[in-house]
Amino acid sequence: MRPPADDAERLELIMKELDSLSALKGTHMILVEGSKDIAALTSSGVSGDFFCVQSGGGPVRAAEAVWKAGKSAVILTDWDRRGNQLADDLRTNLMALGVVYNTRIRDTLAFLCGPYAKDVESMDSVILHLEKSLLEIRGVRMGAIIVIEGIDGSGKSTLCARLRDILSAEGRDVVLTAEPTRGKVGGLMRSGAFEGVSQSTEALLFTADRNDHTEAMRGWASEGKAVICDRYFASTVAYQSSGLDGGSVDRDWLLSLSSRFVGVPDLTLLLDADPAVTMSRVRSRGEDMSKFEEVRFLRRVREEYLRLAKEFGFKIIDASAGPDEVLEAAVSEIRKVLRCIRRRRSTVRRA
Repeated sequence: MRPPADDAERLELIMKELDSLSALKGTHMILVEGSKDIAALTSSGVSGDFFCVQSGGGPVRAAEAVWKAGKSAVILTDWDRRGNQLADDLRTNLMALGVVYNTRIRDTLAFLCGPYAKDVESMDSVILHLEKSLLEIRGVRMGAIIVIEGIDGSGKSTLCARLRDILSAEGRDVVLTAEPTRGKVGGLMRSGAFEGVSQSTEALLFTADRNDHTEAMRGWASEGKAVICDRYFASTVAYQSSGLDGGSVDRDWLLSLSSRFVGVPDLTLLLDADPAVTMSRVRSRGEDMSKFEEVRFLRRVREEYLRLAKEFGFKIIDASAGPDEVLEAAVSEIRKVLRCIRRRRSTVRRA
């Protein structure tokens, strides 16, 4: 195999190999040395049936597990080839049981990652390093904009903070932001300076704030940062069109105001839960209730959110589940999108 011409080609070939690994899900078990290997692979977007050889009882138990599952095996141990004993023992035991195994993916990934990593557990770090090295390529957007939506009490703020911590721990630069912002327009809105204006005027103010905010988010993403935004255009449409105090703003007009923002997020996650559940959370925290936090009104907002999710492809997460389950579902969706972004930009070449 010839060495990649540059980092862009190296990243593209790595991602293709990881795709081929995920494509074996259902027919193969992926044999790795330990849990750190699984964490690195899943962080890199790989899904599959993993087996930790060291913690699972060694090569004999690993081979038996594959045989009992009626599957083939992918051996991903011993990248550095210094000992290769574990891989040799796995091959011996798999052959004894008549199990078909694959070492090609390991050999290819070890070759491609060789300059930067000695084992599987560094896979996600290799990808991150290559992504950062591609920042110099003009026109390549290296970051991502992730929006979290949902009615009050759905857990947006908690989820945003936990996502920031997880992505930061993976080595990503993360920007946590929200709407309304604390900028010139958003700051005035938060201060109550515009209290008493009509809903149409309020929608225009939200849009003005969003216009400046969008430019900032695009700038952060172009620098390779993962931007996590608490509320975006869907909040304005959902809340302003749902008939607060018996009045509402024309939905089509709100959508026309939002047309330039629809394609900005790489992913929008909608935390969906019954307003009775979310309001009980708000009350349990002892927080003051805003004018938007009335159950009947929020039921209409929820319906509008679900309508928007269908129209614009938001990913819906059951926010009535526990915070850990919500986090797990969100991280899964984010990793899928980050991987798609990697694949899109890995095909770009230096001019």
